[in-house]
Amino acid sequence: MSLHASQLRTLSARRVFRALLMAGGTSRADLARATHLSAVTVGKIVDEMLGRGLVREEETQPPGGSQSRGGTMGRPPRTLHLGGKRRFLAVELGVRRTQVAWVGIDGTPLLPIQSFPTPESVSDWRTKLAEMRLTFDGHADRMLLSLPGVFDAERGELICSPNLPWSEGRQLLEAAADAGGAPVIAVQEIQALALGHRASGRAADSFVLVDFGDGVGGAVMTGGELLHSPLPLCGELGHTGVHGNRRRCACGAVGCLETLVSRQGLLQSFQAASGSKAASWDDLRERVQRHGAEAWLLPSLDAAGSVLAGAINLLGIQSLVLTGDLPGLHPDIGRILTERAVQHSLIGRFGKLDGEVAPRRRIQGLITAAEDYLLQPEA
Repeated sequence: MSLHASQLRTLSARRVFRALLMAGGTSRADLARATHLSAVTVGKIVDEMLGRGLVREEETQPPGGSQSRGGTMGRPPRTLHLGGKRRFLAVELGVRRTQVAWVGIDGTPLLPIQSFPTPESVSDWRTKLAEMRLTFDGHADRMLLSLPGVFDAERGELICSPNLPWSEGRQLLEAAADAGGAPVIAVQEIQALALGHRASGRAADSFVLVDFGDGVGGAVMTGGELLHSPLPLCGELGHTGVHGNRRRCACGAVGCLETLVSRQGLLQSFQAASGSKAASWDDLRERVQRHGAEAWLLPSLDAAGSVLAGAINLLGIQSLVLTGDLPGLHPDIGRILTERAVQHSLIGRFGKLDGEVAPRRRIQGLITAAEDYLLQPEA
């Protein structure tokens, strides 16, 4: 299938933007090498981005002064950085707390990140968000919003959010735009994490990312792009049934993996094992940090490994990225989850599964989700 010139330009501009986001600072020549584009193409895209205030170019003084080798005067090298005056309000809607950051185009927070307890209604959330927005001085070019649950980006509708049912529908995005005073670019929260991991520059070309937090969800990157399905339902690994699990999930089903390895599910298992209903998440974390994966935790890890194995068998991807609360409890947990996934999948018979515990990079993912808006030609 042949591509129109405008489509080729968009694809090339994305590659340049992503390379700049990964590198932090780089030269035009290094951009051409990183993107496999010609120097002429990179030059045109960079010049356009400079003209629109998306990039800044700075002279870099070489060691020993401005002279090149041999004592002759040379032109100082120039380094490109994403930058400019554009500001974004990055909002992460979480089950327990909503986090708000004032960031530049490179995703760097310009002020301390703030948060507030997530209320139980759209109107209360709008009010809290509007109050926090007033603490940031300046105009937000866009609000970048990450959402839990099943999000239909084309329709701008949160179809299903078992842990935050009050947020379902289209009214949340309308409230966000009203509170933030800017149009909203929204993305499903785990997809934002996958985009952020890709932007780190350390990611494989294809990987499965699974996050363990108040819920459990996954996203798939294949060939450097997010895998999308005909339905917005994608990556809901936490709502896979586990045989013998009788816990009821917020989605209404019984036996979902999420009830075992989400933050609340883990705490429920720990309280039962310790005999103390008053045991807190801090108590759980301290116990696991000291003693690793004990008997009360291993069945849940095995169940998670089986579900991960199903995803690996289906997708045929050899890179597994784990983020969130569970893998962050102890260094052994990421290794155990990867081993269980290999044990229960066919890949262990002939290949290798690379498992990695990674930090959450959701803000960088939100910036990446806004790339097409940032790169669209000016009218």
